[in-house]
This record gives sequence, C-alpha cells and structure tokens, in this order.
Amino acid sequence: MIISVRLHNMKLFIKSQIEIHILRSCVWRQAFFLLLACLSSGVVIAGASDDVVCRKNLKGHSTTFVQFDLNIPGVTQEMLESSFWVSRIPDPDRIVMSPIEIERYNHRSLRECEMLKDLRIFRRVLPGKEVRDMIASVSARPTKTRYLTGKVVPDSYYDSLNRALNLDSIPESVVIRFGITVKRTEMRAFPSSDRVFSEPDDYEFDRFVETALYPVEPLAILHESADKKWFFVQAFNYRAWVPASDVALTDRKTLFSYLDTKDFLVVTGKGVFTGFNPFQPEISELQLDMGVRIPLASRDEIPAEICGQHPAGNYVVKLPARGKDGQLEWRLGLISRADDVRVGFLPLTKRNIIIQAFKFLGQRYGWGGMFNTRDCSAFIMDNFRSMGVMLPRNAGEQGKQALGVTYEIPENMDLDARKKLFDRLPPATPVYMSGHAMLYLWKYEKDYFIIHDFAGFSAPDESGKLIRSKTRGVLVTPLVATFLSTNKTYMEGLYAAREFRLE
Repeated sequence: MIISVRLHNMKLFIKSQIEIHILRSCVWRQAFFLLLACLSSGVVIAGASDDVVCRKNLKGHSTTFVQFDLNIPGVTQEMLESSFWVSRIPDPDRIVMSPIEIERYNHRSLRECEMLKDLRIFRRVLPGKEVRDMIASVSARPTKTRYLTGKVVPDSYYDSLNRALNLDSIPESVVIRFGITVKRTEMRAFPSSDRVFSEPDDYEFDRFVETALYPVEPLAILHESADKKWFFVQAFNYRAWVPASDVALTDRKTLFSYLDTKDFLVVTGKGVFTGFNPFQPEISELQLDMGVRIPLASRDEIPAEICGQHPAGNYVVKLPARGKDGQLEWRLGLISRADDVRVGFLPLTKRNIIIQAFKFLGQRYGWGGMFNTRDCSAFIMDNFRSMGVMLPRNAGEQGKQALGVTYEIPENMDLDARKKLFDRLPPATPVYMSGHAMLYLWKYEKDYFIIHDFAGFSAPDESGKLIRSKTRGVLVTPLVATFLSTNKTYMEGLYAAREFRLE
C-alpha cells in the first residue's frame, strides 16, 4: 500500500482504490492524524518537496523511499533496485562460465585479441622503431583546437611535449623493464598532467587522459620521458604514459610470483579503502576499485600487530610500495572484513552481473576514469573483472573484437526487428553503439531496459518535442522511449550485443 499526502493541493490520496478529498478547513488535522497512523504502523514516511510519501508492502515492511520524481520515461523507483530485475529473469544463478572456463576464456582472449597483451610472455626486447611507432600512435599532436586553462593551446606547447617524448634517446633495441602500480593513477596521451579540453569552459573531458589504472596493476615499461618523471608502459589492455612515481620497479619473475599467489582478495564493491595507517602513508586509505585483485599475506607473514593495530576483523593484504630508489617493496595493509570484498572471484552468473552493475548506480560519470570514477566501458570492464573475466578497455574493442557470442544488429535493421532480437536476448548482456557500452537488463512491460554510465538522453514532452536531459552518471533507462542526440531511439543506435563467454 502507498499513502501519499499532497499538502499543496489540499488532497489526500490513499492509493489502494480509495481517494478522499479533504475539505480545506480540516486538511491539516486530517494529514496530521494520517501521518501519526503511518508512524505508529511502521510505515516509512518520506518528504519530497511538499509531498509526503509513505510506502508499505503487504507484510508491513518498508519498501522504496521516494524523494523526488525521476523524470525518466518508464522508470520507477523500484526499478532502481537490482532485486527488481534479478527476480524477473530466468535462471539467474546458472553459471555462465566456471573458473576453469574463465581461465580458458582469458587465455584465448590474450592470444586472439590484438589489443590484449599477456605480460607474462611479453617480449624481453623490442625494436626501437616499434617503440617509437607505439609512442607516435598514442602521442599524436591534436589536429583540432584544444584549450588549457581556458586558452587555446599554442604550437609551442606541443613542441615542448614532443621534446618530452624523448624519442631521440630510444636505442635500436629496447630492453623491457617491469613494474607495478602502487596507487590509482592515470594513463595519459602525453607525459604531462595538464588538463587539456576541446572547449574553453569544459571540465569533464580531458583529452589527454586515456584511462585510469588501479593499484596492483602489472606493467611492461617501454620508455621514459626526457625528465624521467614518466614511463611509457603497456598494461594488459592499454598502452600510454603514467607517472613514474606511481610505479614500483621489479623483475618479471618477482612480479608474477607475487600476483599469481593462490590466496587473494577481490574488491566486489564499487570501491573500498585500506585502513588508516599513521606510519605508512603510502598505503593508508588507498583507493581500491571494483575488480582489483590483491594477494593475501600468508599466515607466517602476519605479526601480532600491524603498525599498532591488531589485525583481527581485517583481511591482511600484501601491497606493493615504491622504495626510495623506485624499487618494489612490500607493505602489509588492512582491509576490513565488513567491506564489500571477498576471497577469490565472484561466480559468473546473471545475478552477479546485475548486482555488480547496480553497485555503481548514481555514481558520477568519469571520462577515462576522471573524478576517481569510471566511464561507460570501464563500467562493463570492472563488473566482469570482479568475476575474473579480462576484457578490452574501450567500448569499440569490447563490442567488435572481444571474445564471445555476438548478436549482430545491422544498421538497416528496423525497430520492430530489433525488438524481436531483444525478445530473445539473454538478460545481463552488454550491448554496444558507436562509442558507448551498456548492460541490458530485461524487458518490462512494453520497453527494454539498460543500466549504463552515460552523458544524457532525450525524451518527448507532452507536445512531442524532444527534451534533452543531462545525466553524467549511472542510471537505468529504456531503449525505446529515450532518444539519442540524432533523434534516433537508443535501440536504433545499437550495432551489437555480446555475451562474454565461450561458445
């Protein structure tokens, strides 16, 4: 039962097939006694502007709190809960891939997907020309106008960046070094932390940022900048510049002996932090995003207390740190057992894919990982990473090149044919349009719903005119009732759906 008191129009609605119009002279008294009744019966009372909303289910337990109107076509408050979708899909706990199958999937992906690199067998020596070509492909001078602190970037600025690339120092043969990230950091197009934008007043789309890297990420180091403050590196699914201060150096054997430990902790929430450590600030309150895999310390490595704290109530993890000479050192860190983490990966099921996606609900969109969050393709990548599945970084690579079962959606496929395809599309399947990645949830009533990390949508008002809404975050939206800036429906913009599993 839902009880709503609207004080502004002096009406009282009891939404259980009863509508009572209260006379103006007694509305306040009636409303007061109704609210007292709600409180005494355990109904949740919520204030939304000048509305008061009480929701109570048949068993008397409180359900959804309504604070404001969503203004998203076809989406209700209940649809913002993962349980709404999990309860409707068939066989949500069926294992999509077992741990052994996921291992096979990852090995095949590393072999067959050009953009993925297995750093365990990465070449020890690369031709200098190949390294120069790699850098040139990432650090190409922009052809469009760019802005730094609101002013047009001059040619002299790009000239200084080209000198920083240090290309002349690349030898004929480059011996590859190895390292590991010690904190959340950025991969960038140039060895510079300057924020460069397409518009003078932009602040959300730094055109020099490529992607975020999380702690405990192995790297092959190919080159360093002229000032030695930046490394040009290869991660398993991306290549760009990272600050040298965020990387600890080691050899490959040490690196993967550490990473391939049998017992490890996986971050299953959208993010957690290591415990505060007054003695080792480099690992204190360290941000760890969904999917980060951290080796657990062995029993004989754990002392009676860690930096003045008893370890009980925590997982003791073995974290990489950068020593004074830049070399890898180890630190024991604490992560509360109450945090959203688990020993080992989550099982790969439809239930878990949907639950993981909803953990990001409402989080701000972060282009390339800006604002310590994520963008649309990282939203998909981090979700599957928490279940041990390795995916390409970018939306186009996921949608067109990643290993899996593909449902092609040709550009000339009409809307009715697209709906028929979605009628048989499994829930919790990633779907793709040019430059954008989304997760398909399920059909509800007459529309098909997705959850995604995106910029905005258009929807018709009462007159039929399309009104643009900025979102900049993770939301649930319909595919048919919302429109792109091209005036196509979201569904008409899709080119493929892809299940990340072995055929």
